[in-house]
Amino acid sequence: MDISHLKTFLEIYQTRHFRKSAEKLFITQSAVSARIKLLEENLGVKLFTREKRKIEPTSAAHRFHKYADMVVSNWDQAKQMVGLPDDVEHSISLACMADIWHLFLNNWISDIQLKSPELAFNLMIDQANAISENVINGSLDLGLVFEPMNLPNLQMKEVLTFEIKLFSTSPNQKLEDALNDKYVMVDWGASFAFEYAQKYAGRALATIQTNYGVMALDILKNKGGAAYLPDLKALREDKSITLYEVNDAFVFERKLYAIFRKDTALTNSIETLIDVINKNIRN
Repeated sequence: MDISHLKTFLEIYQTRHFRKSAEKLFITQSAVSARIKLLEENLGVKLFTREKRKIEPTSAAHRFHKYADMVVSNWDQAKQMVGLPDDVEHSISLACMADIWHLFLNNWISDIQLKSPELAFNLMIDQANAISENVINGSLDLGLVFEPMNLPNLQMKEVLTFEIKLFSTSPNQKLEDALNDKYVMVDWGASFAFEYAQKYAGRALATIQTNYGVMALDILKNKGGAAYLPDLKALREDKSITLYEVNDAFVFERKLYAIFRKDTALTNSIETLIDVINKNIRN
């Protein structure tokens, strides 16, 4: 089976469009159709229904998706690994949520390369559920998430416990004033949402809501206001914005976890990496 056929399937699965997929893959639309036809013949199933201009994956396509994604990912890792310098011993694929990268992991990569030059990395941004699933199916070596799924064969290691506090761009602001029309509500996950609803029961929802902490931070930089953000040294020392803690607001606690397979052969390298990330965040 040609890897290009799998990549074509994954592109159409995402875009639901043959022409757009052809443009992204830099091939003709007829070539896209031919690849899917060959893939369907090899699998003996229909992968997409085509009614007028509407493309929808079949139930077989939904089942096949994770396996196609795993094969393509493993192939890309294999190509990376064989092309690395001789002094590189391992390649680690790591994925995290966007907020974790922007708020927690700045500058860690240079530190780990100094301490472990034998390691190479394939870094990705993804959603928590997808990260957990890809670690389990072996297409990902290490994931960093706030709320790991409880899955078999999944090893979880706490990297950091941190507080989420209400910060404002105005000094000495009272809680009622901070939760005004400039308040940005950030979704920090299910456990945070549950605790938040208990602490602020009956309060009207914010007019601006986001599931991306860095987006809230950008809004505060441009328009001012308040938002619940991690209490991190990096944010307190950010010269592009001055944040003041709202002292009478509730404080929430969260944990950052590293997840990897229990049977991985990269346990020692992963634990070294986790230790470097931990020290980098704390310092």
